[in-house]
Amino acid sequence: MKADLGIQLVFPNIDHTTKRPDIVIWSPNDKTLVIVELTVPWETRCVEAYERKMAKYTELQEQCRSRCWSTWLFSVEIGCRGFPAQYVWRTLGKLGIKAGDRKRAVGRLGQSAEKASN
Repeated sequence: MKADLGIQLVFPNIDHTTKRPDIVIWSPNDKTLVIVELTVPWETRCVEAYERKMAKYTELQEQCRSRCWSTWLFSVEIGCRGFPAQYVWRTLGKLGIKAGDRKRAVGRLGQSAEKASN
């Protein structure tokens, strides 16, 4: 796993790209790749942000799939006042985070986004 925390993420050696998603999780043994792009927009613009980020990384997702990698692309939007978009819940569920753990994770994400926006 690599995350864009303080340094610019370098995409794994799966495909040559200039795109720099926020989080990349991959397993060379399983040829599985998860791309996560985080956004903190105004709550009224979460859907627009989701669509923009998905469009930005869809080509990279397809390129990785063409190299026989099972590739998942998630765009996660937490509004700047801490409101998690519906996609956050789905993303965490698809990543295997369920029930109380997912509720706590969404709460922490919202708090972090709100704190960072101040």
